[in-house]
Amino acid sequence: MVNAGTVLFFVSAVFGAIAVFLARSGHLGKEHLVGIDLGTTYSVVAVNRHGNVTVMPDVHGHLLLPSVVAFKPNGAEAALYDFPLLANTTGDSHVCFGLNLPGHPSCISPVDIGYYVVKALKETAMAFLGHDQVPGFGTFCLVRVCVTETCPDASQRKATVAAFERAGLKVRNVLVEPTAAALAYGLHTKPNVHYVLVFDFGGGTLDVSLLYLQNGSFQVMDTAGDNHLGGREPPTSGDMPDVFPCTAAGVRGVAEQLKRRLSFANDGEASCVVQQAVGEYVVGDTLRLRMTRAEWEELCLPTLQRTMEPVKEVLVGNMMTAGDVDEVVLVGGSSRIPWIQGQLTEMFGRAPNGHIDPDVAVAVGAARLAH
Repeated sequence: MVNAGTVLFFVSAVFGAIAVFLARSGHLGKEHLVGIDLGTTYSVVAVNRHGNVTVMPDVHGHLLLPSVVAFKPNGAEAALYDFPLLANTTGDSHVCFGLNLPGHPSCISPVDIGYYVVKALKETAMAFLGHDQVPGFGTFCLVRVCVTETCPDASQRKATVAAFERAGLKVRNVLVEPTAAALAYGLHTKPNVHYVLVFDFGGGTLDVSLLYLQNGSFQVMDTAGDNHLGGREPPTSGDMPDVFPCTAAGVRGVAEQLKRRLSFANDGEASCVVQQAVGEYVVGDTLRLRMTRAEWEELCLPTLQRTMEPVKEVLVGNMMTAGDVDEVVLVGGSSRIPWIQGQLTEMFGRAPNGHIDPDVAVAVGAARLAH
């Protein structure tokens, strides 16, 4: 009698051999439609399979890819560029960043840097989906809504599409972030929803957009924002003590730790390593700072109040009241701050949509549309 386990093993081996043969013959499997949020601080990729959206983690389990590119000669890190705002470029291929490193061109354009970020997202998707090679994804890529006159839509899209195509992706559509965020919550399917306000408080900028929904499609009516106000906003000179034992980077780290922890708890602690001897502090010691949420909100109140100004600007500019807005959507990690959510709830009379992780909501919405 033939052992059942032997039969199953044999069948599995046959299917495995067939799969290898097909792959080597150029049959690489089904192309996938993915949603990509190409962000200024972090980027995200999500896939829609049979109506179920999954945000794909990298090999380290991280859902958010820092939009940063390091150029290294001989394996040593030499330069680190924050990913330029493709949304704020003119699409001019002659705009470049000087680079004097062996093995690299002397001119690196925004599209060049965007390519490296998109390439990393593609590799994340391939690893997650199990394809060693993928000829191209049907891709919905995202661009940030422009809040200044210096970033024309056509150039935004041209620069973004160029970065995607260079990475070997087929661009099926380009969406603005607010539309994708609204799609993530399925607001386009709600019969009584017409006006949607999207509050996008990311690491680099604050963007507020007013959308109008008609026949299942969103139109961006108006935008307002602050390109110098983001979750990673550095302390002003008035906020910094004259002498501090930690470096500026250490201070920034403490501020970020406290912001995140106090978004979920009423008190929190952050620390940094002492870099210069000040008073009782010795170089190498760990400086710890404890703070309550109330203390943090009082300290940051002037900055927090600035976040509400674009909301008021959009409403006043369109001769609308808060009561005219049917839904509010949160995007960006700093939209988790309880003070902000409380202000929006009080202003609009209802809690904003925020149960989808605001860091990935844009990619989720793009992937939903892909399906």
